[in-house]
Amino acid sequence: MIPRPGYSFPESSCASDFFSILFSWRRIFFCLFTAFSLYYHRRFFFSTGVFREDSMHNFFDYLFWRGDISFASSPFNEVDSLLLCLISYLDYSGIVDPDFSTEGTPFSLVAQKMRSLPDFEARHDLGKVINAATMDVMLRAAETERFGNLRLSAYVNILDPGREEQFSAVTFSNPGEWSAVIYRGTDSTVVGWKEDFNLGCMDTVPAQKDALSYLEKAGESLPGKLIVSGHSKGGNLALYASSHCKSGFKSRIISVYNNDGPGFKKEFFSSLDFLSIKDRVHTFVPELSIVGMLFSHPDEYQVVKSDEKGVMQHDPFSWHVGPRHFEVVPETSHSSKVIGESINTWIQDLSAEQRELFIETIFGVLKDADITKNSQLASNPLETIPRLISATKKLDQATKTAVFKTVHLLVKTTVETFSRNS
Repeated sequence: MIPRPGYSFPESSCASDFFSILFSWRRIFFCLFTAFSLYYHRRFFFSTGVFREDSMHNFFDYLFWRGDISFASSPFNEVDSLLLCLISYLDYSGIVDPDFSTEGTPFSLVAQKMRSLPDFEARHDLGKVINAATMDVMLRAAETERFGNLRLSAYVNILDPGREEQFSAVTFSNPGEWSAVIYRGTDSTVVGWKEDFNLGCMDTVPAQKDALSYLEKAGESLPGKLIVSGHSKGGNLALYASSHCKSGFKSRIISVYNNDGPGFKKEFFSSLDFLSIKDRVHTFVPELSIVGMLFSHPDEYQVVKSDEKGVMQHDPFSWHVGPRHFEVVPETSHSSKVIGESINTWIQDLSAEQRELFIETIFGVLKDADITKNSQLASNPLETIPRLISATKKLDQATKTAVFKTVHLLVKTTVETFSRNS
């Protein structure tokens, strides 16, 4: 039934309630999609050099400054680590062998093969979260003396909806010196995002188990020192694998880089496993860190200046880099502290059953709406929103009530946290 102009439903009318709820949800989704799109396009312009601030230096500047300086002249540093983390988001299937090898594939040859692929343009698209300039950074790095002679091996990419796992890693070797094991963070798949949420309610997720197995295979197959690094969930995997690997491999690890990775349960950081590598761990978060403040995190970390706003500071391309180090600030922003405290308090106040129900419900709705990548949420909202609304109608009343109470608790906790910190 469609209302005529000038007609209003009685207060008790079910049709009135239906239309008010429908149009409210449409407004909410429309506002969220619009805001997300504006952030995405703003990030694209800055990363490609349009509207760039002179004071902000990114990976292209770093490659210009340091590209002709070998690792023998200037050792591997934190900026090198994050650059490799960024380009680990690319798809190297068909180019880099899945097995560990002392020979590997020269980085310069990887770039040549990538350019010649029929799906080269398609491989540029890494979703709405990973920076649009990532492929260009990889191609530029492969041309430099610093990175061009590195050898790539053991590219692994697992996406298993049945196990709720998204795991990917690749290894960069500097022959005769060291090998850098790089764990990819969460990609654009809904499976990957759900595994991130599972970190809050499971002792160990599948990606952590595979990360440990991957690092130990690297230790068995490759000589020399080991560097372990990751961004986002990859940072969590780097810490987990380095802490739990066999002592013989652990003694060869010279550095572990955790770049804005989600944390662990509090007891992890007092365990003998973590304490055995603590002095080699380097943790970095942006000024407004949300992902890196989830759960418990290392007591010692450095805060990197970012030219982005809000949650988009998680993008490695927005971090300010120098010739050897990041540009750091004394502490995270007030908003980062409040948001982190709010989310962590909320998680702690929920029972294991409540956390599991909330996660299963949210991702169940996405599955019923046939949404498999986060890019679908922003690419066609007129098609996506009705599917989401339709999927929520399938939920039983008990589930709706439980999820509403969980969201209400988050709002209540956030308000209380802001009040204490204002």
